[in-house]
Amino acid sequence: MKKLMFLAAIAVVLTVFNSCKKDELKTTPDEGIAKTSKSDVYLENGYLAFKNMDAVDSVINVLSQMNRQGKDAWEQKIGLKSARYEFDELFDVYEKLASYEEFLKFKAKYSEQLKFNEMDETDCSIDYPYESSYYAPVMNNKGIFKVGLSLFQYTREKQIIVLDGDMNKLKNLSSYSNDKNIIGINHLKVARSSNGFIMMDEFADDCPFLPKQSYWTKGDRRVLNQLTIDMWVYWEDTDPFLIVTKGYRFCMKQKAQKKSWLVGWRDYATIYEFKDVNYKIDANPYHTVSYANGGVSPEVNGGVNWIIVDHEESWIHSGIWTYEYWQPNFNLDAKVSCRGLDGIPYPIIHVE
Repeated sequence: MKKLMFLAAIAVVLTVFNSCKKDELKTTPDEGIAKTSKSDVYLENGYLAFKNMDAVDSVINVLSQMNRQGKDAWEQKIGLKSARYEFDELFDVYEKLASYEEFLKFKAKYSEQLKFNEMDETDCSIDYPYESSYYAPVMNNKGIFKVGLSLFQYTREKQIIVLDGDMNKLKNLSSYSNDKNIIGINHLKVARSSNGFIMMDEFADDCPFLPKQSYWTKGDRRVLNQLTIDMWVYWEDTDPFLIVTKGYRFCMKQKAQKKSWLVGWRDYATIYEFKDVNYKIDANPYHTVSYANGGVSPEVNGGVNWIIVDHEESWIHSGIWTYEYWQPNFNLDAKVSCRGLDGIPYPIIHVE
């Protein structure tokens, strides 16, 4: 057993590298990125490589406390162009749209770079073109990052993991269809709920059966709350043994919209709140989660992801193994809000 971790405070994550090597991270401690060893995280061939998933979560945790300008400055210094950066650039264009007709032109132009709701013409929102947006701050604009020895890539439909880290396999998946070191994970889409169904997908409106109560509406504003599950497996570069690690993470994603263009709803930049969070897994007692900054995010575009809990298990690689999907029963109650709803928190409940 490896961990049961809570997002509570800024973790120790990155190193200051001042050597001349192109692929090393370059930043300063006063930006809130604390010091650790180069082996924990570094730039490799245009994507970030992490020692383990703890390092991934730590970096995302630190970045989640920064505003956009801080994130941009950090990326410029390390030479990364992240999925988050590319989305924010397109969000700038999106925010300047003045009519529904302009939105349709924008949608046609950026159909490959963004995800749109094709099932509801009144929903003019946009989202990341990946199966999950949790890793957007650390994966590059191709959806790629590395954990241990293993390459991760997110596409619109799935998460792809190449366990042995062979980039040639990732670039030519069709030629390696029988390779057991390549895993394609389609995450669970729907979970049981006391109110019907709650999506376990990053873009809830992809599901035509999504209940209306998934949005909480007040006047000309509404916010979508999505319970998501992320699952992974990777090989750790551990000497003298190769360690296999698998895990899962439950998150709550909030995504706010406002009335616009006389047609329907569009996204906007706002501040989110996630408080009084209690959860339990299977028959275990309820746990309470505390967040840095009291569960209040900086102003962000396109929504925010809050880690509720994650769990990993590791074992020594034996040469023969299988990776099985598994999801525990998960119960949650919390209070959520965002600027635009006057900061008034309202309860959400998920019961399995």
